[in-house]
Amino acid sequence: MKVYNSKNPPVLQKPAILLWVLMMFSLPVTAAIKPSLVSVGVVESWNEGEVNIVNCQVSVPFLTAFSSENSATLTYLIPKGSDVKKGELIAQQQNFYYANELTRLKQQLEISDTELKYSISEYNRLTGLKNNMIAKTQLANLLLKRHQSSAKQKQLTNEIAELEYRIDRLAFRAPANGVIVETFSEPGEYLTQGTKILSFLAEDEKEISCQIPVSKFARNKHTNYSLMETNSKPLVLSRVSQLIENKGQFISAYLKSKASLLPYFIGQRVRVRMNTVNEQLIRLPLDSLNLSNAGDYVWKVDSGNKVRKVAVKLIANQSDSFLVQSLLKAGERVVTIGRSGLVSDQQVLVSGPVRGIK
Repeated sequence: MKVYNSKNPPVLQKPAILLWVLMMFSLPVTAAIKPSLVSVGVVESWNEGEVNIVNCQVSVPFLTAFSSENSATLTYLIPKGSDVKKGELIAQQQNFYYANELTRLKQQLEISDTELKYSISEYNRLTGLKNNMIAKTQLANLLLKRHQSSAKQKQLTNEIAELEYRIDRLAFRAPANGVIVETFSEPGEYLTQGTKILSFLAEDEKEISCQIPVSKFARNKHTNYSLMETNSKPLVLSRVSQLIENKGQFISAYLKSKASLLPYFIGQRVRVRMNTVNEQLIRLPLDSLNLSNAGDYVWKVDSGNKVRKVAVKLIANQSDSFLVQSLLKAGERVVTIGRSGLVSDQQVLVSGPVRGIK
């Protein structure tokens, strides 16, 4: 029988070596599955949709320009910056010569009307005579004068209508409540046809233009817009530009007030609240979110106190929670304290009560 000592150690066979290796590496595995002590919070529902605050600017799609339609002297012009009411006179050109010409045309029309009535009456009288007592050439001349008088009457009627239109365009009135933005002529100046007189801004044409990141603009989802500065005054989306600003990937959206006028100056900056419907939004406790380059996630604790990694998409930071998009449901538990070192399907011990979001 062999005796083994330090000078004569035993030589292990290969099966014994493998058994020894397995025993040595099985010890850390047993330690790794030891339950971790964690605290948990609860997932809460969020019914207000995705909220984004956008910096916007008050603008107008265009100004209304007033130009001279007649060659005449400008006799009256309201100063720029003036607030005006609908129908108020804002500019006037001299109408003396046009009014005289209108009087002359009306007199010619009256003469033409008299000539037409006489030619009709004379033609009817002569054609009523018996025994062919009138020459055919005389009847033909009367008939010609009748047609000429009728044509002249129509011509004068058209000229009068055109002149009355021109006279009406010598006076310029505000088409709506608004303000005179700029003047380009002066009283006493002789204006030719087409000379620009002033530009006008109607109060109800004001709108809010916003540069919205493409990633935040939801074309196919219902979005409510409101003004932050006026207790969430509701706005409606008027139109959207089809061109995207390449450098920053912004899209231009234009908003109008639903009910009342916008109490702002052109160019004034305002903040707009965008609230987009999103049924997958939930609220998470602040301590539950794990930020990672590979994607943000939380540790969900199931009914058997096992943890599972669940991916989330961070939408917004709130003072007491994170607003995220995820497949998590309201009422489910997530780890808030003790997140470090957790692995999927690991058993945990929940310490203390489930904390809600304050």
